[in-house]
Amino acid sequence: LLQLVGGVRKKRQDGVVTRGDMHVLLIGDPGAGKSQLLKRAAQVAPKARYVTGKGVSGAGLTAAVVRDEFLGGWSLEAGALVLANKGFVMIDELDKMSKEDSGAMHEALEQQSVSISKANIQATLRAETTVLAAANPKFGRFDLYDTLVKQIDLPPTLINRFDLIFPIKDIPDRDRDKAMAQHILGLHQQPEQKEGEIPTKLLRKYIAYARQKVAPKITDQAMNEIKDYYVEMRNRGEREEGIRTIPITARQLEALIRLSEGSAKLRLSDKITRKDARRAISLLEYCLGQVAKDMETGQIDIDLIGSGISAKQRNKITVVKDIIADLENKIGKTIPINDLIEAAGKQGLAGEDIDEVIEKLKRSGDLFEPRRGFIQRI
Repeated sequence: LLQLVGGVRKKRQDGVVTRGDMHVLLIGDPGAGKSQLLKRAAQVAPKARYVTGKGVSGAGLTAAVVRDEFLGGWSLEAGALVLANKGFVMIDELDKMSKEDSGAMHEALEQQSVSISKANIQATLRAETTVLAAANPKFGRFDLYDTLVKQIDLPPTLINRFDLIFPIKDIPDRDRDKAMAQHILGLHQQPEQKEGEIPTKLLRKYIAYARQKVAPKITDQAMNEIKDYYVEMRNRGEREEGIRTIPITARQLEALIRLSEGSAKLRLSDKITRKDARRAISLLEYCLGQVAKDMETGQIDIDLIGSGISAKQRNKITVVKDIIADLENKIGKTIPINDLIEAAGKQGLAGEDIDEVIEKLKRSGDLFEPRRGFIQRI
């Protein structure tokens, strides 16, 4: 509901615009009801488009230059994010999109515009669109004993642009399963049953009114609540062997402001109270605790979302790189992996940690194996 009413879009005198739209990502096990949530949100949103990752390309989502066979020239066609300007786009199966297609969303999500420069056509289209997306875990279902962000098969740069990330885990629970079964069986028994407590038309009108007519201002109490939380979180990060973890950044601070504004708009209030700020903080804390908690340290590390690598992992990579540089000076460019493991072990790194770092460096193009059992820097 907070996403449906949105925050307040602001334009400064220097022309810089701060978006008020909140982007939300749902990551869940198959059959957890993600698609139903997206379709229901599309029903009650004043202006919405529903697309799937399999059935849309980056051009179809943002914009494309196509050849007009009748006139023989080129024309610009807007995609879903542009056509839904000032509305919503629900993207199901986001993980099924190719890396190139999902990369085309970066500008639209953060800058809320789509730039095209192809076939002598140069244009910047407005895409002031709210995105609600859903995806499945990388291996089908969540592994409860591994970091959640590692199981999201999306680029970290794209994940980082969502204000809230909600994991939906399908964990057996007798009471919840009983209520779910009762609801589903009831729908089959009486498919023509009446609507819920709030009719869809009334809810859609309420959301449209809140979006268009309400622009709350933040009070000093709410501002201090958010500021104190931000400063406390920034200084909560533990120093891990010389590298300090960053629990929160300015991007999350802006998300807190948007969530607070949405909470006030949902009440049709012209003021953001301390209660609104606390509601925003509790939502953000829940999401960060689910997707940005380092399993090794138990601390929230925002780098897990931004880069996919925690501060502790980054420290291990730095140590291994230094050892490789030292071994190069001693034995040459081609280094036996056993020698690397032995040298790293003296600095407190376990064998499995070194194997993990080597694989990361190979994937990033920093190392390669010239022959089995040896590594070399590129």
